[in-house]
Amino acid sequence: MAKPIHGWYLLWSKRNAHQKTRKKRVVMLKKMLLILISVLTVCILIAATVRGMVSMGLLNIGTVTSIAGAELPRDQYNQFNVLLLGQGDADHDGKDLTDTIIIASLDPDISKSAVLVSLPRDTYFLHTEKMAKGKLNSFYRDYKSHLIYQEGIDPEDAPAEALKEIGNEIGRKLGIEIHHTVNVNFSAFIEAVDAVDGINIDVPYDIKDTQYPDNEYGFETFELLKGEQKLDGITALKYARSRHTTSDFSRSARQQQLIGAMAKKVKEEGHITDTSFIASMLQNLSKNMESTMSLREMIGLASLAKNIDRNRIITMQFNDRNALYDGFIEPGGFLYAPPRNLFNGTAVLLPVSIPEFPVTWEQPKAFIKLLTNARKVYLNRPVLNILNNGAAPGSARKLATELIRYGFSINDIANADLESKQDKSILFGNNESKEILEEFFKSILNIENGLPPEGLPIEQQEDITIILGKDFNYQPIKSLL
Repeated sequence: MAKPIHGWYLLWSKRNAHQKTRKKRVVMLKKMLLILISVLTVCILIAATVRGMVSMGLLNIGTVTSIAGAELPRDQYNQFNVLLLGQGDADHDGKDLTDTIIIASLDPDISKSAVLVSLPRDTYFLHTEKMAKGKLNSFYRDYKSHLIYQEGIDPEDAPAEALKEIGNEIGRKLGIEIHHTVNVNFSAFIEAVDAVDGINIDVPYDIKDTQYPDNEYGFETFELLKGEQKLDGITALKYARSRHTTSDFSRSARQQQLIGAMAKKVKEEGHITDTSFIASMLQNLSKNMESTMSLREMIGLASLAKNIDRNRIITMQFNDRNALYDGFIEPGGFLYAPPRNLFNGTAVLLPVSIPEFPVTWEQPKAFIKLLTNARKVYLNRPVLNILNNGAAPGSARKLATELIRYGFSINDIANADLESKQDKSILFGNNESKEILEEFFKSILNIENGLPPEGLPIEQQEDITIILGKDFNYQPIKSLL
C-alpha cells in the first residue's frame, strides 16, 4: 500500500506547492489534551503544561513562558500520535476505568490537520504483549495495580508506565505508533469548562437519562432538551457521560462535539494569551491529569497544536454498525458483539475478521492507515456514486457498503443508465480535486481511471463515480492494500 499512497501523496504535494498564494484558513490550536471521561478539552497550552508544571514547582507564569518546548517524536509520515484517556475521579464508582479512549493523530506541517478516532470502552483484546486479556477500559486500572503490587514499582511511577504500555498495545493492534498517552479525570473537564464560563452546544436530540450515576452509588435523572444550550462544567460532563438514552457510540459523538465547542470558545475569547487564565488552570487541573510526556514535550505540543486548522479535523469512531446481520452500516463499523456467554456474561466488542477466525485486527488497522496517511482524501470529503454496468448483481451495494465502512460518503447505488454493458470497470472524478481522488481510489480498488462513458446522465456523476464492469470481482479493501 505504501507505493500507491506515496504516489498520490506526491501528486498532492506538488499541486499544493502551486497554491501557496491561497488565503490560509483560520488556524487554531487544537483540541488536544484535556479530555474528560469522554472529552478531550482543548486548551492545549493549559492542559498540556498542567501536571509537569506542578510536579516541578513551576507555577510562575514568567518561568513557564521562558521554558523552551522539546521537539516531539514523529512517525514516518511526520505525524505526532497521542492516546487520550478519560476516567472518573478517585471517589467515583469505577475508579481508574478509562471510559473515554481517543487516538489523536496530528499533522501540523503538511495538511495542518488532526484525525480523532474513538474506541468503545467495551473493545476487548484477546491477547496483549504485557497485560492480561480484557476490556480496553480496564487496562489502566489493572496494569497499574499489577505494576505496583506484583512488580514492586513505585506508586508514583506506575501510572506513567501503565499509560505507556496501553498506548503501545493499542498501537500494535491498530498499526500506528503511539508516541504519548494523556489521562485526565472528571474534575479536569468540569473545571476547564467552568473556567471559560461554559460552552455552547447544539444538542441533537432530547436526552432523558433516569439512570445517570450520582455521587452516592445510586442514580439521578439527567434531562437536556434538543437545541442550542449553554452548558456549565457539571452539565457538560453529564452530556458527555450519559448513555442510557442512546448508545456508547452516540456518546462518543457527543464527546467529540464537546471537544470542538471547547476549542472554539478558548480560541475566540483569547484565553490562550491570558496569563491569569493559564495560571488559574494550572492550579485547578494539576491534580487531575497524568501523562507520559515531559514538561518540555507538553510545551512543545502546545506549540505544535497551534498549527492545526480547526476546519481540518477528521472525527471517526469504531462501532458495531457493521452490516453483518441487518445491512446497516456506518463509518468505522469494524466491530461486532460476540455472544455474552463466551465472556462470562460480559458485553464486549471484537474486531470483524476476514476470515472469521482467527480474530485479527487487520481491518481496523487498514482503516487507521487510510485515515492517518491518506487524510488529504478524507479532508476533501468526496461524495461517490457506485454504478453497476455488467458486474454480478449486488456488486455495487457490496462495494458501497465497504466504502462507507471506511468513512466515505455514498450518494447513489444504482445500475448505470447506459445502452450497453461494459467489460472493464472504470472510475472518474468530477471536481477540482479530481486528480488526487482518482489516483487514490484507483490505488485502493485496483480500478483504472478514465473518462465518463458517452451517454452517462450527468445526474449519475459525482465527485467520484465508479462504474463496475464485467471484470469486477469484489474484494475487501484490506485485501487490496
